Amino acid sequence: MAISIAQEAETFTIEQIIELAQSESPQVKLAELKQSNAYWNNQSFLANYRPQIDLGITLPSLNRSVGQIDLPDGTSDFIARSFMTNSISLSLSQNVTATGGSVYAAANLSRLDVFKTDNNPSQVTYRSNPLIFGFNQPLFGFNQLKWDKRIRPLEYEEAQARFSEEMETTAMLSVGRFFELLIAQLNLKSALSRKVVADDLYKLGQNRFSVGNIAETDLLQLEMDVMRSNTDISRAKLAKQTANEELRNFLGILENIDFQLDLPLEIPDITVDMELALLHARSNRSTVMSLQIRLLEAEQFRERSKANAGISGSLTGEIGLTGLGSGFSDAYSTLLDQQIVSLRLNIPIADWGKSKASYEIAKSNYDLVNLNVGLEKVNFENAVRISVQQFELIKENVNLSKRSYEASQKRYDLTRKRYVIGKVDVTQLNLADIEQEGQRRSYIQSINDFWQKYYEIRSLTLYDFINGKSLVETNN
Repeated sequence: MAISIAQEAETFTIEQIIELAQSESPQVKLAELKQSNAYWNNQSFLANYRPQIDLGITLPSLNRSVGQIDLPDGTSDFIARSFMTNSISLSLSQNVTATGGSVYAAANLSRLDVFKTDNNPSQVTYRSNPLIFGFNQPLFGFNQLKWDKRIRPLEYEEAQARFSEEMETTAMLSVGRFFELLIAQLNLKSALSRKVVADDLYKLGQNRFSVGNIAETDLLQLEMDVMRSNTDISRAKLAKQTANEELRNFLGILENIDFQLDLPLEIPDITVDMELALLHARSNRSTVMSLQIRLLEAEQFRERSKANAGISGSLTGEIGLTGLGSGFSDAYSTLLDQQIVSLRLNIPIADWGKSKASYEIAKSNYDLVNLNVGLEKVNFENAVRISVQQFELIKENVNLSKRSYEASQKRYDLTRKRYVIGKVDVTQLNLADIEQEGQRRSYIQSINDFWQKYYEIRSLTLYDFINGKSLVETNN
């Protein structure tokens, strides 16, 4: 990272504070962990649609026991058994998204060792399946694979957009912390300057009072100004120290550092186009993706209820070759065909309207979600419109506040000069000072409002209007 924080005091711009926050703050570290979790969840989802290769090995399975068996004459007896099984298999399987079923190919080899007992002689048997093809197909049921492929990619896009939003939220919070400290620093600087002026005016007032040019009440007023300036300095120091610590904690910086901040007097001359803002908000924000996911999930629930209300079943099949023999080569020398087909159906006859009620509930829920999604989408777009409109007004307010502050400075300077030569009294001087201080605060606050609103619009649209680029983070 380009920014150094090794020194105890350093000057930072607003861009540097945002960069620090977006790389070092605890909020961003947490967002990165969430993003990493979303990435691996997506990788796990993608694996469901790729071929799976499995190797199974049993070395060995030994059984020495006494067990109960049924005899041909219908009676039962206990006999001693002693055998060992070893096997190895290799399989390749693939889910079929279009149908919701799966197909597979496999090969396996097993060896059975029967050890000699009082009832049986020792024996070795091999069984081979050189090649097997099979499938498992649900019938008339709900296809979860198809719906996952529609919803899960949107969930990952939503997670990516949410990460970018958290980055922009961090930037917006950084602007707030930046100006809290900056305003505290400027207030302290102003309080120190006013203390110097108050001391000079008090000395001048003492001289004038000694020769009878001002009343004692005016001298007391000047003395109160000195005491008030001392109080203002103490309060400003405490506010500055507090804001400095809050910024340091927000950035996650452990070492002591006295931030010196650079006031961003020059604001960029940009215009946020309403249609462009809405376009990027619709395509980038997680809110829009979340609404799409909610609608798809409601539709999925409706389709599942419909599928569960009707006939269901499954069709499974397997075809291949198999061989038996007392030796390894014998198990492959004479191979026999092997076919297995199974059809299972479940036909509901009477459930007293339970399935129909479940479907109607899901259908009604879909209509409700569809209505709410439409309303929330309108509210979201209105929030974007309002923010863009407010931004234009705030830009104008910055220029007006600047001119007002400059005018109040000139008025105060002229009033102070006239007080020195005795043309105005101390009350008029204090009024000019109060006016100047108020305009200074308004000017700084207008700059704060500008940057806060700009980063709010960035968060709403995930688009950088100064550099003209999207802010959505992507992981491939």
